[in-house]
Amino acid sequence: MMDSYSPRQLCALLAAALAAPLVTVCSAVSWPWVLLGAAVAAIPLFYIYRSMGPTALPEGLGPAELLTTAWGKMLGKWLALASWLWLVLIAALTASMAVTAFPRDNAFPLIPMVLLILAAVASSQGAAATCRFGATLFLAVAPMISLVLAFGTTDVELRSLRPDGTAMESLGPLTVLLIPAAAFYLRDGLTQQKTAWLRWYLLIAGAGVAVSLVCVGALGLPLAQASSNAFWLMSRSISVLGVMERFEVVISALLSISFCCLLAFLLAAARQALTCAAPNAPAHKTVWGSAALAAAFLWLVPSVPNWGWIVGNLAVLAIVPATTLFLAELKKS
Repeated sequence: MMDSYSPRQLCALLAAALAAPLVTVCSAVSWPWVLLGAAVAAIPLFYIYRSMGPTALPEGLGPAELLTTAWGKMLGKWLALASWLWLVLIAALTASMAVTAFPRDNAFPLIPMVLLILAAVASSQGAAATCRFGATLFLAVAPMISLVLAFGTTDVELRSLRPDGTAMESLGPLTVLLIPAAAFYLRDGLTQQKTAWLRWYLLIAGAGVAVSLVCVGALGLPLAQASSNAFWLMSRSISVLGVMERFEVVISALLSISFCCLLAFLLAAARQALTCAAPNAPAHKTVWGSAALAAAFLWLVPSVPNWGWIVGNLAVLAIVPATTLFLAELKKS
């Protein structure tokens, strides 16, 4: 298959892509609620990714065929169109969140626009190119964030690690950890090789817990919640062996790279979702059109209530793909 990619490349892309939103959200949430959000998100993700293995549906069966099989031609197209619109909204939210990587600067709308353009360049080349793009950048994002967390543990105070807050705070991590379900729309290019989906998910969720432990443990929950980016604030006080200090610029760059990976993933998924609804739409123009619409939505997303994002991610990114896969497997069997 010309535009194929491996599950490992997809997982590396997702790990790089989720680093920045997890850092932004989990750095101000007590660790028990991060664990709760991760446990709830694992339920639909387990089923969706199980269907991508070699024992499930046939290799190369894309979202268009699955939606048609499960819901019929007309309803399947409407669901694909709704999914495309929601993915564009999530891309707009992601781009707007990128300003938190530069908490001391007036980064809106310049940084979101630049990241949307860079992500559109990568995702316009196809899902395989997007996965290779993210997998390469994973090699830069993961070690540096791990280094910052490792040396940040020296400032952690045990009394700050006592569970605090309410269970409602788990909705933030849950909203972020549901995003990998959008890989349903990239299924047709995925090679059905065996891979440790659970191990990758534990790595991603574990990173969120580690961010919570280090940031809340070092700053305290009130200060972490008062900061626009507690991870960035925590990184200001660390030093590596007394030689390397002042990591803020590096952190801002790495978070921007991660946000760009997430935007590329979302735009690639949006491209496939819109192709399901309009098969004759030019793929290249679909990506740039989605990016342009996401840019226009930058001024809209602040008005969307927080509960709207969790409901939308649950319905569009989790329930629709999981139900589609269940009905398709049921009918094909």
